[in-house]
Amino acid sequence: MPKEIAYRLIKMFSFVNDVVLDCFAGSGTTLAMANTLKRQYIGYELYKDYAKIAEYKAKTATSLF
Repeated sequence: MPKEIAYRLIKMFSFVNDVVLDCFAGSGTTLAMANTLKRQYIGYELYKDYAKIAEYKAKTATSLF
């Protein structure tokens, strides 16, 4: 998913310190944007390889684009 979509939706439907839930975390784009926008985040992923990528991506996110 493009970062811009996650950015706009998180910005539109949540406030700082809200919790963003991503039921299908995939590579973690939504979680990374939530972290960048100062939201708490929870993500679920069935595949361990994707889960590792999503966790790394979410924790190291620093810039919007």
